[in-house]
Amino acid sequence: MHLLQSIAVLTLAATSFALPNGAPRCKITESIIAAGHKLQQGSLGLVMQLPASYTPGGAAIPITVAAANGSAVSFAGVLAYVTPGNIMDSSLTAVPIGTPNVPSAGGIMQHVGTFANLAAQNLRPQTAAVCTSQNVTNDADASTITHSQPLTAQTPFTVMWTPPAANAGPVTVNMVISSGSSRTPWQIVPSGQIQSTAGAAPAVPAAPATTPAAKKNNKKTKKNKAKKAAKGAAAKVLNAVKAAAAKAAKKAKNTKK
Repeated sequence: MHLLQSIAVLTLAATSFALPNGAPRCKITESIIAAGHKLQQGSLGLVMQLPASYTPGGAAIPITVAAANGSAVSFAGVLAYVTPGNIMDSSLTAVPIGTPNVPSAGGIMQHVGTFANLAAQNLRPQTAAVCTSQNVTNDADASTITHSQPLTAQTPFTVMWTPPAANAGPVTVNMVISSGSSRTPWQIVPSGQIQSTAGAAPAVPAAPATTPAAKKNNKKTKKNKAKKAAKGAAAKVLNAVKAAAAKAAKKAKNTKK
């Protein structure tokens, strides 16, 4: 969204047991996670440890989830992705698609960069069809990742993310971690930013608004333009008629002389 990026990591506790080979979604949606866990979000005391910057097309950088008090927190499933936007993706998925003045309402649709060293951590690329069903476009197979089996991971836990070749500007990192199966605590980890060594990303032209009000305004604008064009054409015809009449009157007057 705009010039910024966000990395979002979604851990679904219920997924680890009901779907042991991976999360069923490609975006973070707090209400859906809560429904799956049968428990509202709570705090596991988790924070992010991030490098200050990344280089477009450069080496992979570490994204680490850790406990604020330095303890080891266990968790079982994970979904991770990097998206354009300066707002946590869970904030956007909570907004209905098509909401006026919220371009990324319903969640950010592009997942960029690539995660590495997945097999060693029992992770895998998310199934393409899962992301496609949510209108998500991945730069590569491993732009969105999930667990390949129930994890026995503990914090600090680090995943490596390779930046996209094109400058994406600053990125925002988002995570949600679960401690186990259904009815166990889970937490959306507070976001942090990583700056691009290349500075801000090039501005992307805004797409035309598609809300009902915008469509109505566009239709009205086109109708007004058509009316204006018609009036202009009519005026030209009228002026031509007046000129021809004046010319004919002058000719008739000269003939009488």
